[in-house]
Amino acid sequence: MDKLKQRLTRLPIKKALPHLILIGTIAAALVVLVYLLIWHVVMMPIATALAKRWFIGGMSLYFGGAIIGSFAMLYAVMNVTARLFYRVKLGPPLDQLQYGVTHIQAQDLDFTLQPTSDDELGQLVAAFEEMRQALRKALETAWQLADDQKQVNAAFAHDLRTPLTVLQGNLELLTFNEEGQPPDQHLLDEMQRQLDRMNNFIKTMSHVTSIQNIRLNHHAITEAQVEQQLRSEVDKLPTAKTIGWQVDSTRLTDNKLSVSPDAILEVFDNQINNALRFAKTKVGIHLTFNDQQITLQVCNDGQPLTATEQRKVKLPYFSNDKAAHHLGVGMYICNQLCAAHRGYFKIQNREHAAGVCSTAVFGYFDGSAES
Repeated sequence: MDKLKQRLTRLPIKKALPHLILIGTIAAALVVLVYLLIWHVVMMPIATALAKRWFIGGMSLYFGGAIIGSFAMLYAVMNVTARLFYRVKLGPPLDQLQYGVTHIQAQDLDFTLQPTSDDELGQLVAAFEEMRQALRKALETAWQLADDQKQVNAAFAHDLRTPLTVLQGNLELLTFNEEGQPPDQHLLDEMQRQLDRMNNFIKTMSHVTSIQNIRLNHHAITEAQVEQQLRSEVDKLPTAKTIGWQVDSTRLTDNKLSVSPDAILEVFDNQINNALRFAKTKVGIHLTFNDQQITLQVCNDGQPLTATEQRKVKLPYFSNDKAAHHLGVGMYICNQLCAAHRGYFKIQNREHAAGVCSTAVFGYFDGSAES
């Protein structure tokens, strides 16, 4: 019986069902045959004796018992066969699916479904598990975006408080001007500067919101084109600091890369500008290509990050000093763009020297590359 169960478990349902029907039919035939033989041996003398006095009664007892008993045996065997089929092929996966549905209805995605076979229902359980994982990932992403947006909104409100306070104070000063007296040009200039600052905040806020829901456009490009575009960005920057380059490739083919140059350039722009901002004398750029991804590392020789800064550096709008210190909204944008590009972004202190390194990893779209 155990071997039969194991064999049925391995078979697809559309093959297991005919096998079990055939086995049930053969078993039913044997059981009915045995029953009829026993019935004949036991009831024949009784039916014969009864038939001598009452022929119809004797024949009815003999054949009626044989027919009714045969159907009873057939029903019993088919019932056992059906229960075996349900217990082996249908019960376990249906229990798994019911278990999953119950947890999802309770808004609980912290469970795992394990297919008990490779048949159609086993594949359905595996698909259900993949759906659960995708749903959990989507919800975690949504929760993270909602939390990030909450932080952005809080920081945005905090940043607006200062220019609004300045504007209110200057407006109160203007109200003290005597009638016909021209307004203080210094106050007007300061108010314009604060208005410009608020407009920049609003533009940045809109950009962060769009980055959170971005869909990258990608196309085929060569390694040389990626390097050329990055070098072109650096050449546009006015700086007296030294910028060093190192480019490596371990790819086994010369096929073009399927990437989003716009995303790579925006991340690199944030990396190089922050590196130049905090570097003392030099910045190092290390560009690496392999068969799975592009890695872009930018290091400076400035002040290392503190433990608090390393922990919070990729949070929206984080910085110790908005005017002068690490690292602001740019690093958060880098983190979002790298994640959308099937990669990741990290910032850490240099291991054997003073300074900070930011590393951006961009995975390829549509496989590793295309012709």
